[in-house]
This record gives sequence, structure tokens and C-alpha cells, in this order.
Amino acid sequence: MRQAWGFALLVPFGLALYALLATEPRLRWAEPVQAPPAGLQEVYARAHPAVLRIDGPEGSRGTGFFYAPGLVLTAYHVVGEGGPYTLVLANQSRATATLLGFAEPLDLAVLATAAQAPALLPLETQRRPQVGEALLHIGNGRDQFIAPRYGRVTRVSADPSPFLPQGLVETTLPLSPGDSGGPVLNLEGKVVGVAVAIGQTEEGFRSFFTPLADRGPVLARLEQGQRSYWPYLGLRGPRGLTPELARELGLPPGGVVVGEVVPGGAAHRAGLKGLESGGVPDVILEVNGVPVNSFEDLLREVRRHQVGERVRLTVRRGGEVFRLEVELAPFPGR
Repeated sequence: MRQAWGFALLVPFGLALYALLATEPRLRWAEPVQAPPAGLQEVYARAHPAVLRIDGPEGSRGTGFFYAPGLVLTAYHVVGEGGPYTLVLANQSRATATLLGFAEPLDLAVLATAAQAPALLPLETQRRPQVGEALLHIGNGRDQFIAPRYGRVTRVSADPSPFLPQGLVETTLPLSPGDSGGPVLNLEGKVVGVAVAIGQTEEGFRSFFTPLADRGPVLARLEQGQRSYWPYLGLRGPRGLTPELARELGLPPGGVVVGEVVPGGAAHRAGLKGLESGGVPDVILEVNGVPVNSFEDLLREVRRHQVGERVRLTVRRGGEVFRLEVELAPFPGR
């Protein structure tokens, strides 16, 4: 398996770029040489009027695009659950939009607006992209308004990090913060996916998008207002209990120390105790019998499930090891 060195969601730096893996080498944002494959320049000329910038109170948040009258598709992490949002259309006119529905595990969201769409982008919900296929992305990275980026598919099913949706498509598209939510188009001018992340791998810089193949029913539910969340235990700051941390806390090494238990969350309701309790914190050793020794391990096992499902945790509390069931829920406060 190829090592994933670092990944980040494509939100602007002004929104506190979310670094998913804080390992070296650091991500580099150098502008690559652009050599658009034949035909994609024409696709850009036809498609770019449908693309827009999404602004919040703090400024630019990312990219979206019209795919149906009054409907804008983007990445969930671009919009969260705030709003209303300001859309900056291709002709520089502005309009407001509200959130209809979202799928956090897929990082997709649909906005509604009264603005008239200058153009609509057709979605490719039948065929999945193929390795080597030429791609165009249109977005707002590098402070460039609805600008084109060109690349190719390098993997059709990638799971670069437990922090990201699974089954992403990996590409050489030279994306940067501000491009999240932008459309990824093929030579037919159809949107094959929505840009969500960038990263450094052993092969070099890569970008990732959520594919739309087989997602037609999902989008229909989002248009009807469905909102689906990742499952959470409701912890802040869980850390792998390394030998160094174990010595600091006076605990045996191994497992994941709970950190802070967020009031109202799944872990709180199950009775887990964190560092904020003032005593010895709980240490999670297993999830459904699978050992966990890092935050990433814990997240990966939890995200194999859905909100409302129950998981069995093996927990060490002082000298006692016991099991308890936890019903997974959205993060507290949602």
C-alpha cells in the first residue's frame, strides 16, 4: 500500500485549513505547468458560466455549480450548516442561497437559490471515470475566479485517509484551497465528481474528488432535504497512548486515551471518562474486537458504521478492563 504523507480539505487558508495528517513533507502549492488535453478548453468555455464562488461572512469558502434550475452542488465541508450563503456568479452578480440537504460521509451538499442559472452542468451518474481519463476542474483556488485546471485520473478508488470519504477518485488535477466543491468534468462536458481534498503521496501531489457515479438517488434525497452525518463517539483530543504519553499519564501503553468527553455525545451517554474528569482517563483498546492504537485507527473503525448503530468498546479504566456498548450519534451540538 502506498504511504499517504498528508492530506487537506480544500477550504481557503483564511478558514484555518484543516490538515488531516500532520506529517512531512509539507504540502506545496506551486503552480504546475498546464497543458490542457485537446477538447477540454472547449468544455471549459461552455461550462464555466455554470460555476460560482461561495462566500460566507469571513469571505470566500469555496466553489459550487448549477446543475439544475435553482440548485447548486458543492462539497459539504465548504458550507457546513451555517448560512445563508452568498453566491458570486460568473457575471459577478451576487445571490443568496440556503442549505437544502447534505451527506457528510460523501462530502456533498445541495444549496437552493432564487438566482437564475447562467448555464447548467449535466451530471455523469452512470459511468465511473477510468484511469488515464482526461479531466477538467473549474474552481476558485489561488484567488483565481472560476479558473480551469487540467489533469488525469490516477486511481479510480482511493481511501487516502479515515478523515475523508472512502472510494474517492485520485487525480493529477493541480487543485488548491478554494477549489473545494468545484466540478470535475470529462471530455463530454459532464460532471463526474466534486473536488474535496488534496494530498502528498509517494508519487507526488494528488487531488481527490467524490465521484457521482450511482449517486443519482443520493442527490434526489438531498434535494428533498435529507441530512446525513458521520457517526461520532463525541470525543475531543483522543490520542494514541504511545510509550511517551503513557509514562506522562502513568498508564500502560497501547490503546487510545479518551481525551475530553463532549457533553451530550455518545461517549458521554455511555459513561466514558476523559482527562477533564480529573481522574485517570479511560483508554479505548478495541472497537468491536478490533485493536485501536491511534486516533486514525479509532476513527476508521467508528466510520464503518452509521449514526444510530451500536458498537462495542473494550475499555481500560485504571486496572480494570471492561466492555460497553455505545450508540453512535452526530457530533454533539449538531
